[in-house]
Amino acid sequence: MRSKRIALVSIFCLAILALGTRAFAQSDAARELKQTVTDLRAKAYSTQPDQYVGLAERTLLDFSKKYPNTPEAAKAHMYLAGVYMSVAKYDAAARELETYLRDPVKKDPKDLGQARYLAGSAYLALDDYDKAEAILKEVVKSGTTGDQKVTQAAANDLARIGILRKLKVGDPAIELAAVSTKGKKIRLADYRGKVVLLDFWAAWCAPCKMEMPNVVKVYNDLHKKGFEIIGISLDSDKGLFDEFIKASAMTWPQIYDGKGWQSELGRRYAVASIPATFLLDKQGKIRYKNVRGDDLRRAVEELLAKK
Repeated sequence: MRSKRIALVSIFCLAILALGTRAFAQSDAARELKQTVTDLRAKAYSTQPDQYVGLAERTLLDFSKKYPNTPEAAKAHMYLAGVYMSVAKYDAAARELETYLRDPVKKDPKDLGQARYLAGSAYLALDDYDKAEAILKEVVKSGTTGDQKVTQAAANDLARIGILRKLKVGDPAIELAAVSTKGKKIRLADYRGKVVLLDFWAAWCAPCKMEMPNVVKVYNDLHKKGFEIIGISLDSDKGLFDEFIKASAMTWPQIYDGKGWQSELGRRYAVASIPATFLLDKQGKIRYKNVRGDDLRRAVEELLAKK
């Protein structure tokens, strides 16, 4: 089911693959890696995203240098890829995953399958659909992941590549027509001349909550200059949705149908992990996807400056 996929991507990545609970061999490297992962996970919510990424890079890459040619050193690259995925640095994530996959040390089949699946997800986010398709087919065909959820998620991603090929950077955004929670009719055609962020999110999504203060600040700073946001919620709990909207001071229009992962607009945009964002230029064309942190402000300012 699509509702299970969040555990394989967003939460999966944010918690550095949440492997602190998996058994580690009792070598010095294994014990240190386990502690390193535990320490990083503890700081995930108390550290700014950019600072957290820098900390994870230094810690995990230093660990790899300390224990070269070990399974733990290879696994550190996979953990770092998970951190990159959680903050939408997909090119960096793909690089770390390729490093892990090329490493000749013996790997746990479950880890190997998850790494291949994450690599496919990263290439999907980078619009490299041919490479993503090849990797995901390998995951489905091999059946060696040891985790049926991962295999099924890969199959689901393969099924949505056709839609994603129509949502490449430079393509017009798929039109949407809906009514906001405030009763306002929302049509992309009415936003021509504005820079628009389509933000697919949910109140239960940890990476969404981490990024939202940045989104709110960029909106407040640039809204009067022509920046708009349309939020599309994948919540199914209206109370939780309303509470988070109020607590976060999200004042832009929100579309909520209560269907969670079966959200009609989510399906139309082939959204399978969140946060998922599409930044549109003044002509309604997709110019950036899944841009976050300081990169979001830079991208919005760039598009506002263009006629």
